[in-house]
Amino acid sequence: MSPVVTCAVFLAVAAAMGAEAPVIVAPSYADDAAARAAWVPMAGTRPVEQVRLPDGPALRLPITFAGTTIDRASWDLQAQLDLTTSRGITFQVRCADPSPVSYFSVYFQSGAGWYHTEWFPDGGDGWSTVTINKSVMGSEGEPAGWGKITAVRFSAWRGEARDTELFVRQVARAGVAGVDTNVVVIRNEGDGAEFANQMADKLVTAGIGAVMLSAAEVTPELLKPYAVAVLPYNPTLPAPALAALEGFVAGGGKLLACYGFPAALAKAVGIEIVDFKRQERPGQFAAIAVRPGELPGAPAVAKQASWNVNVARTGGPAKVVADWLDDKGQPTGYGAIVETPQALWLTHVLLSDGGAAKARLLLAMVGRLSAQVWRGAAEAAVARAARVSRYASFDEATAALVKDGAPANVLDGARREHQAAQTLLAAGRYPEAFDQAGRAAEAATRAWCASQKPRAGEFRAFWCHSASGVSGMTWDQAAELLAKNGFTAVLPNMLWGGVTFGRSDLLPQASATRDDIADCLAACRRHGLKVHVWKVNWNTGWSVPKEFLDKMRAEGRLQMDAKGQTEPWLCPSSPANQQLEIDSMVEVARRYAVDGLHFDYIRYPDNNHCFCPGCRERFARSTGDALADWPKVALPGGRLRAAWLDWRRSNITAVVKGVSEGARAVRPGIQLSAAVFSNWAVDRDSIGQDWKLWCDKGWLDFVCPMDYTTSNYRFAGEVVRQIGWAGKVPVYPGIGASATGIAMTPEQVIEQIKIAREKGAGGFTIFNYGPNEAANIVPMLGLGITRP
Repeated sequence: MSPVVTCAVFLAVAAAMGAEAPVIVAPSYADDAAARAAWVPMAGTRPVEQVRLPDGPALRLPITFAGTTIDRASWDLQAQLDLTTSRGITFQVRCADPSPVSYFSVYFQSGAGWYHTEWFPDGGDGWSTVTINKSVMGSEGEPAGWGKITAVRFSAWRGEARDTELFVRQVARAGVAGVDTNVVVIRNEGDGAEFANQMADKLVTAGIGAVMLSAAEVTPELLKPYAVAVLPYNPTLPAPALAALEGFVAGGGKLLACYGFPAALAKAVGIEIVDFKRQERPGQFAAIAVRPGELPGAPAVAKQASWNVNVARTGGPAKVVADWLDDKGQPTGYGAIVETPQALWLTHVLLSDGGAAKARLLLAMVGRLSAQVWRGAAEAAVARAARVSRYASFDEATAALVKDGAPANVLDGARREHQAAQTLLAAGRYPEAFDQAGRAAEAATRAWCASQKPRAGEFRAFWCHSASGVSGMTWDQAAELLAKNGFTAVLPNMLWGGVTFGRSDLLPQASATRDDIADCLAACRRHGLKVHVWKVNWNTGWSVPKEFLDKMRAEGRLQMDAKGQTEPWLCPSSPANQQLEIDSMVEVARRYAVDGLHFDYIRYPDNNHCFCPGCRERFARSTGDALADWPKVALPGGRLRAAWLDWRRSNITAVVKGVSEGARAVRPGIQLSAAVFSNWAVDRDSIGQDWKLWCDKGWLDFVCPMDYTTSNYRFAGEVVRQIGWAGKVPVYPGIGASATGIAMTPEQVIEQIKIAREKGAGGFTIFNYGPNEAANIVPMLGLGITRP
């Protein structure tokens, strides 16, 4: 998850360079007074300073956590900024010691809301460049669009009670329309946003820079710089956007459309959707096979597990260039990609599966519509292949590996492959250069991974979010793969607050015929893996039976926010819910010879829950107060806020204590563990998760903080703090290889494993064991860092 920032004089520089100037902020204030007039600190935050370093001006942001109680240091800049036609933001930052900070964030105010994201600097004395795409930014309230930014907020969140400083400079647009990209993604909000974000991620993976526009922002003028417009999932469009896109096509622009899009626009590009086909069985639509001679540079097959497709009339200008295959590799008779002179149409949405082949298919599709794309992607791929892990060149990476005992020629094969890619690039053979760069990168990755050293006796585990295991594999195959590559345990998600994927007398069963707990346990026993059954606590789950949820609602056992909105989570203060959580986990220990039980979501959803009538009644009884000013009394600033936070924590802690005691009674030697948020000092209040106490009391045997970040500096700082909080209880940090918004390479995972070892953790836990991890992460780790 990379990030965003800002730094000083906006408008003068932007105006001088024009509306599309890449540089939007350049720190060049006359003095501290001018800088402080522009940047307003929040309460408790020290003001900014304008400084002149040996390599130029910068803005210094003092971060003071020692001797203060502020949860963050923040500065606001009022500015009129239009980022509509940019892919995102890039900026330079320097922070010699980021360890006192839990994370950094940036907010862009727009209308009645904000766009925001997290980021983290590299650390050290040098400058590092941070780039983030708008597609990774979340929103709060009701933002008015990227064209109406009125303020920037820059925040550093407390991690430790120590001071540090941050320097910022050169904030600029990334992916400027008509400058370094000619591809635009049109994003529908609501359901369409998810698919737009997936499309943006795949485009980046494929080496294609693209700007994302909200459908509500699209105008003919904004579309002018682009050659290709991508519609990831836009079954409807606002009338102005539809008219603008029709004009874009009439003027020679090309479309890459997915699944459903307006009939008028489909007609304009020669496509007529005539039918809808739902899968007759799982696996009917499993892969996309490109027809010979079509889509130059595309892979022969790319996996995509779709569940339904649309069907177009073919003939005339429209022809099928790729077909759907089933999970046996057989043609289904349905077209997957249809081409006309003005468009390519994928008959379902683009999904996140398929790995490198899917990215390559997307590149071939966009490259078919704009030849310029191939050159840019090939150049980026060749440049990327020269970097190995965190090292900028083969020479740097070789030196590091030799220092660890590898032979001097460890990367010579990869170097030769890369030289061949450079030759093809210079000859203008872009698809071939792209492929050759991929071979060079793969050779470097394998050599790097094989040069890593395993450590005996450590805990090596994967979380597996699917109760049935890895899609496309049996539990036996999935367990065998982990064991062969040196892993010691798996944490399979088998229970939620309202359903189990095993057998139970207490919770609804997901299946009357399958017992996923038993299947997983048997497979793991055959291959020597430990099984720690993972339960999502309180959250009733996506597959909870309606009858169970209706019963909980009727009995007043679901959570509510401060405004009275119901959440499908069980209320933690309800004695019946506490007992259900305890008994359902202890029941697993009694029924199955599991090695451990693993808590997850052992918390409240956020700081705005739970305010249901039951909570009011029970909190009133606890405090002896009538709570006439409910819920204000318990909200930030309320007169009983401290007591409320203590009481919330006690409700969660009661379940941890109860499960720990009950499970150990029925199965001596069983291990109790928990997936927890990373910053205990803050999270004990915000979500009621007091995991340091659980460690202190001995209720947990190990803890897995979810340190999901691509920043090694942030990861290292979090692990150090967590080991201190956990005391004598082992910490096995969570590495977010495929957490939301993250897609780590094997090298990135290895770097964090090495950090965990260096900081004293006794092992690690990786999220999530799925098809990509089985194919691309596990085997690479098994070459060296987890080698049996």
